[in-house]
Amino acid sequence: MSNDLSNQPDDLTAPERAQIDASTSGAVLLFFGSAAFWLVFGSLLEVVGSIQLVFPGFLDGLSFLTYGRVVQAATTVLAYGFATPAAIGIAIWLTARLCKVPLRHHRMLISAGIVWNLGILVGACSIIAGNSTSFPLLALPAFATPILFVSYALIAIWVLFTFNERKSGALFVSAWFVFTAILAFPWLFGTANALLVWNPVAAPAQTPIALWFASGFMNLWLVPVGVAAAFYIIPKSTGFPIASNNLSLLGFWTLLLFGAWTGGAQIIGGPVPAWITSAGVAASVMLLVPALAIGVNLHLTFQGHYAPVAWSPALRFVVVGIGSLVTYWVLSAINSLPLVNSMTQFSDTNRALYQLGHFGFFAMTAFGAIYYIVPRLTGKEWPCAPFISLHFWLAATGFGLVVSGLLLGGLIQGAALNQTIVTFRSSMEFAWPFRFQAMLGSVLILGSAVSFALHFIGILLDTRKNQAPAMLAEREEKSQEPVAV
Repeated sequence: MSNDLSNQPDDLTAPERAQIDASTSGAVLLFFGSAAFWLVFGSLLEVVGSIQLVFPGFLDGLSFLTYGRVVQAATTVLAYGFATPAAIGIAIWLTARLCKVPLRHHRMLISAGIVWNLGILVGACSIIAGNSTSFPLLALPAFATPILFVSYALIAIWVLFTFNERKSGALFVSAWFVFTAILAFPWLFGTANALLVWNPVAAPAQTPIALWFASGFMNLWLVPVGVAAAFYIIPKSTGFPIASNNLSLLGFWTLLLFGAWTGGAQIIGGPVPAWITSAGVAASVMLLVPALAIGVNLHLTFQGHYAPVAWSPALRFVVVGIGSLVTYWVLSAINSLPLVNSMTQFSDTNRALYQLGHFGFFAMTAFGAIYYIVPRLTGKEWPCAPFISLHFWLAATGFGLVVSGLLLGGLIQGAALNQTIVTFRSSMEFAWPFRFQAMLGSVLILGSAVSFALHFIGILLDTRKNQAPAMLAEREEKSQEPVAV
């Protein structure tokens, strides 16, 4: 990979962009469509689980819908059914655009997408039936993970071929992030499953490995794809180039160096070598460097002109996503400090941070990318701007309620657990109102998922071409690239 960076996403002509987008449309729309479906299903399971956490008797007569199975299934479906296909779709489109070559062997990608969804279906049904592991984000049974691994191998091979056939010239920073994510996922997924699922190692080593995978899944898979999308969409929509290549490189290399090692901070005081927890704390704090580099760089790219956020659906979601990412890394660094972690370790705080990173950052950024990409693939604009606005406010309000409720409730719960005069039951009662708030937030998130899925179906079924752009407000500035191509 060339060390030269371009601060412009691409210099393609309109016919070249149209040719590339047409070649990617089938595979990318398949991944986006499956992501929308699994988002609704996973959000529904999340609602069931959040209700059971507040009202334990809910559906207690159905063994396959007990809290443990529902939460494991929801986490798995949202991670591998929604987030990963959305990330793959974004990565495929960005790769073709940034390498400036049309998609070849698209049938291989479509076949891989179908196999991937079959693996998720088999895995989700197995988890609900009671056949799962005890590891977060690795609950899929041993017979389901090879299906996903083979499917992803076909996708990764295509990306490598495309990078090899790219046109000469300086690479845009998004290409660095996408290429890193594409290589990191099979390394993380294959290693974790080999050591924990296919041929489990000794029990004392399992928890550090599971946490290593969880932190890597977020910081080396979802974050690079989301940041790559943000770095591409923001300059395209505002007309301003990326402000600083040096900040781009600083954010990239520090994320690559520290991203996978933050998990050890969650087991401070546990039966593991001290260097694992120390490395986790240090990595969590050092992630403030890419947080600052990425946040400042994108702010400087706007150059103080945030007016396009008012009319661009893509920008609105992406800006919220990047803000959530910076907040996630800052709060994770604070939470990793031993003095703070001693109070929050066994509380709802960690669930709040998980939701802030996976939904507040990645899901919101992915929504923005999908709102930007799909009109270019279909030749049609989104048919209903109010649906986009409804989706945004339901999603933003929902994850805000979930994160704030779990975060505040977790702090109160943790403080109570550290008081010897307070019983465990009392600590749960203190957290109950905040868990109720989080339950309401999960219902809003489900509503946002349904509105997004219906709108996605609507643009696919709409027969009108070259419609007026579905803006959220009156457009005040010209972008480098039209909203609809």
